[in-house]
Amino acid sequence: MNSRQRSGLVPIWQFALGVTLSVAGAAHAEDMKIYRSYDATGKVPTFSDRPLDRSSRIYAVFDGKQLWPHSGGGPVSLPQLAARRHALEPLVQRIAGMHGIHAALLKAIIEVESGFDAGARSPKGAIGLMQVMPATAARYGQFNLYSPEQNVEVGARYLRDLLAMFDGNVRLAVAAYNAGENAVIRHGRRVPPYQETIRYVPMVMERYDRFRARAGS
Repeated sequence: MNSRQRSGLVPIWQFALGVTLSVAGAAHAEDMKIYRSYDATGKVPTFSDRPLDRSSRIYAVFDGKQLWPHSGGGPVSLPQLAARRHALEPLVQRIAGMHGIHAALLKAIIEVESGFDAGARSPKGAIGLMQVMPATAARYGQFNLYSPEQNVEVGARYLRDLLAMFDGNVRLAVAAYNAGENAVIRHGRRVPPYQETIRYVPMVMERYDRFRARAGS
């Protein structure tokens, strides 16, 4: 199975679900993994039931009944993800307004980074909703990064500074959030050619566009 879909033509989960159901009768669907890979531009995703190349990462797991997204915090059902997002909506809206950032952008980063899991911790030591590194948080003061409010606060401050640094270019600010501002500057103020960052930026931008459309802006 190998299906291509340019990001943005249909809701990404609708497309992935269609891919899954198309093979459910021909393969053992229980615990079937869906992989997402990207072409050389890092913009066009390919969904498959097996890794295709070094860019391939698990995108979701199908347990025979339900498609489970795979986020930074691990597999989470779509209803769980929606419930977490809804619960954090007032907090995200308030902090986004305080720092002049679109709430849709904060939500997009939180969803990609942690799946709205305040207890998430990466192998590299990034913590909480926005997967903030302690060294980054230390630039702004002392924070409990497992506190949803404090984590989003310091993440929003960092994102605000990145947007200012890159003249409001959201794509570059998102790339810098993942790879660091020095990496973006070192590569000519372009998205660094790191596989992780090449995958990360379209994931955030797809959600950013979707959340903005829902907000009617």
